[in-house]
Amino acid sequence: MGGTNLASAQQASAAQQRTFQIAAQPLAIALTQLGQQSGMQVSVDAAAVRGLTSPGVSGSLTISDAAARLLAGSGLSYRIEGRTVVISDRVSNAHAVPAADGSLVLDVIDVTGGRGAADAPFETAGSVNHISAEQISRTPPTSVGDMFRSTPGVVASGNRVGASVDVNIRGLQGQNRVNVMVDGTRQTNNSYRGYRGSRNETYVDPDFLGGIDISKGPFAGAGGVGAMGGVVNMRTIEARDIVKEGENRGVRVKGSLGSNTIDPPAVGARQMRRADSEFFNGDAWSGSVAAAMLEDNYEFVVGVSRRRAGNYFSGSEGKSTYRDTRVPWLPPREALLSSYRPGQEVFNTSQDVTSFLSKGKARWGDGHSLSLGYTYYQNHYGDIDESSLAFSLPGSVINLPLEQAELATTKTHTVKAGYAYQPEGSDTVDFQSNLWFTDVNTESWVNSLSSGGKGLAHARTVGGDVSNMSKLDTAIGELSLKTGAEFVYEQAREQGATFNWGYAGANPNGNRMLASVFSQSKLDVTDWLALSGSLRYDHYESEGVGPSRFAKKSDGRLNPALGVTITPLTGLQLFGTYTEGWRPPSLRETSAFQQDYLVPNPDLKPELSKNFEFGINLMRDDVLVSGDSLRFKVARFDNSYEDYVVRARPAGLYTWLNIDDARFSGYEFSAAYDTGTVFVEGGLTVYDDMQFCNTPPGGSVQRCGIGQIGTDYGAMGIPPKYSGNVTAGMRLFEEKLTVGARAYFFGQRYGGYGLVPGSVNPPVFYYSNVIVDLFGSYKFTKDMALDFSVENVGDRYYLDPMSTSIVPSPGRTFRAGLTAKF
Repeated sequence: MGGTNLASAQQASAAQQRTFQIAAQPLAIALTQLGQQSGMQVSVDAAAVRGLTSPGVSGSLTISDAAARLLAGSGLSYRIEGRTVVISDRVSNAHAVPAADGSLVLDVIDVTGGRGAADAPFETAGSVNHISAEQISRTPPTSVGDMFRSTPGVVASGNRVGASVDVNIRGLQGQNRVNVMVDGTRQTNNSYRGYRGSRNETYVDPDFLGGIDISKGPFAGAGGVGAMGGVVNMRTIEARDIVKEGENRGVRVKGSLGSNTIDPPAVGARQMRRADSEFFNGDAWSGSVAAAMLEDNYEFVVGVSRRRAGNYFSGSEGKSTYRDTRVPWLPPREALLSSYRPGQEVFNTSQDVTSFLSKGKARWGDGHSLSLGYTYYQNHYGDIDESSLAFSLPGSVINLPLEQAELATTKTHTVKAGYAYQPEGSDTVDFQSNLWFTDVNTESWVNSLSSGGKGLAHARTVGGDVSNMSKLDTAIGELSLKTGAEFVYEQAREQGATFNWGYAGANPNGNRMLASVFSQSKLDVTDWLALSGSLRYDHYESEGVGPSRFAKKSDGRLNPALGVTITPLTGLQLFGTYTEGWRPPSLRETSAFQQDYLVPNPDLKPELSKNFEFGINLMRDDVLVSGDSLRFKVARFDNSYEDYVVRARPAGLYTWLNIDDARFSGYEFSAAYDTGTVFVEGGLTVYDDMQFCNTPPGGSVQRCGIGQIGTDYGAMGIPPKYSGNVTAGMRLFEEKLTVGARAYFFGQRYGGYGLVPGSVNPPVFYYSNVIVDLFGSYKFTKDMALDFSVENVGDRYYLDPMSTSIVPSPGRTFRAGLTAKF
């Protein structure tokens, strides 16, 4: 009873108003003064507030109100525990960095805050990555997939063939193996690309992104159902990204110009222009305006963006041919990398984007909040048919000329609502819930090639999740427990023509329901030993409609995960995890009926992943000079996938079959060093094994090798043997000027380029390469900055790693942009 009375007295004391006089100054000093003037203890990690400033506070306020105002714009949150004000990283399930081991990540870093977001990968016992808004703006993406160039283990496959992004994580991609989300919502969209496979497509406007969080491997929390390769969440801007520190209203205006582009010519044009006279010609530009309000009990942001870019020009320097020895029965020959030569216009690479965003949140009572949001995206863009382009090379059996095609159009609508209950001071209640809807409509000439008509594809997805996080003191340590559930309902339709031959219905026509309940836990046994674990039960139901109609199929499985983390020294962490994941067959595999060509297989077994990972995290401050920071991470991954699904041709028509397993293993390295004046960061991925294994029907000997998927689209998704990046820069003139460079490098495709048995055409050949970009930013004032960059400084002629089409990447490109807040 005495403890209850003491707690009540402490809460009453905290609710009393006090007079505060704290000037605008470094946040660490402001928090010290908060403790002195309130008579409370203030607990905060010094690294979390290093380099952050506070707008200050003045007047008669409660301790809660004073703390909230001091932390405004910092990305940090607070809670009051007795006589202590605890400052910590804000927890947000919608924007959480999920742990690759399926365990619970505590004190998840909000992606808008200071140094904390950059540190998240180096303090998480598993493989996660964060891409900040600053990193995105350093070298603005020509194609959306360019944003992932600085992320180890992640490659955007087929990055130049359209406006969408299709992510490969550690060798896995396609058929919903990787869940790519925007604000926690999914776009269940797929397009058939002929011999080059099919794409999982996600559309987003980079101008409205506030950061990207990436988890590799199965994830036991919200967003993990149905995906075993990883989870990518692209967060759009919020009010606190727009409103200046110390204010409650704000406007952000952005504009940019780019070079190396030209408006697309008329449909059917075949005369390719050259880059010689094209610089800042007004054919590549972007502009956006966003306005926001941020009050104690509500916030709101609304924005509109326009972005245009014409067809880009390929680089002019570098080899444009290679020695083709891939077909064993043909003599070696000097072959072209692409039908597009160095310095030429690349048809069908333009984009014309209009997007609109609105998000709001209201708070009331003791920790209640309700959020609502709507996003619209429309893009008129060039769409490339990878298979047709291969027949434009000299000597092809079918000679298809290069020409400008009709632009494709994609429109997306996204609606999301969320409710949270986070009572102040509670260790047992941190409740989150979300409900969302996405609608994607695409009209493309590429789709019309395979399905006839106008090439219309339509996908609708509804989903939601609920979860609660609790912290409990037990006899053997502090237990953190997160329990929840989620569902996703996918509905895909294609409005293609009906033929007596060909590819009618090449894209999915069906419905699929995914549902899951999960529990994640972490037990801090001592200050150096932590145990984590999770259980996730996944269930699915699937059915086809139209010509691919079949009875409902369903299945379910319980997937466990275990992890051990040892912290022998402060800042040094050793971890090991074992995680199982599960991927039910996609609608593409079970309901895409291509008459006289491919038969769907609703009886496919789900894929099962078994992932081992071991790693080391190192975080050190004041290493070489006072105030510097050193971060390092190395991870060994060894992943196997039983009942891996491939496209096969057992007799006549193609279909989908399960093979025994697929295996991917390798190493990932990440490092960052920052003195405040000088910063260096980099990443590297190296694969040491990649196998696809199967026992032939009626056989007894398992065969392994890339040749086991010769007829599958996965043969196009083999990553390079190695890939990585190094970024270095300096902050000068009291950090008003930032200048730097990034080197992006990659090796040749793992396993070579040979024409494996059963394949129709070989994979795209690309050389190992090093692409260098320069970037800079000058702050005229705290709230106005000029950004500039030179991408592909050497004007290299090259093909991206994991190109699915023979499309060269952009040549030297200059950009300049201005951002201002009012």
